[in-house]
Amino acid sequence: MPQLDYAALRARMPIHTVLQQCNYVPLLIRGDQWRGRCPLHGAPQPRDRCFSVNVRKSVFHCFQCHAKGNQLDLWARLTRLPLYDASLDLCARLGVE
Repeated sequence: MPQLDYAALRARMPIHTVLQQCNYVPLLIRGDQWRGRCPLHGAPQPRDRCFSVNVRKSVFHCFQCHAKGNQLDLWARLTRLPLYDASLDLCARLGVE
């Protein structure tokens, strides 16, 4: 099992790249802050903006389901894989060694 440098992976994969993998479309963009529906719990209202992303810091937070973290945490939750396996999956999808 190869070791992963999570900090190096986070530096190479901005959160907006991870959001593109799940076809996320923000409803509101103000500078570095994106708001929209949560891709994790599927907010019931189409105009719901409970999911907040800071693309400069590569962090997210959902004010409804209370999920939060960085881009690797987001991918792990989206794929329902442990962090290590989700990180490998994301590397494979993005062509990152």
